[in-house]
Amino acid sequence: MPDSNDDVMAQLAGSAAPVGGSNEDLLAQLNAEPEPDPLENVEYTGDLPEDSRRELTALQRGFRDRAKREAERFRLATDSEYWIAVCFKSREDKERFLRAAGLLAIGDKYMDGYAVARVLGVPMDEE
Repeated sequence: MPDSNDDVMAQLAGSAAPVGGSNEDLLAQLNAEPEPDPLENVEYTGDLPEDSRRELTALQRGFRDRAKREAERFRLATDSEYWIAVCFKSREDKERFLRAAGLLAIGDKYMDGYAVARVLGVPMDEE
């Protein structure tokens, strides 16, 4: 009989390691602030039914807050209005352009826009 936690464990294992991310992405994930503890500010009274209600309320608030953060993360991750495409007639033309612009070191297809801006001398607020 399969363990009832298999699905949860597979989901956790899948979200534990970033796939296809850069070293900067991995470092940012490793240094990210942990999710807040929803029980951190619960004031306990010593009355088990009351304390249980307070914990449940705090957990519900924590789930709602996490759902809001996740909705914003999803919106940002699926927003297609934050990138551009530049096309050439041939690969050779594209690579000649990237070399001449000093961009080839950043990449040859998908590049960090802020890194491109730095190379091109375009001031950007990275926040």
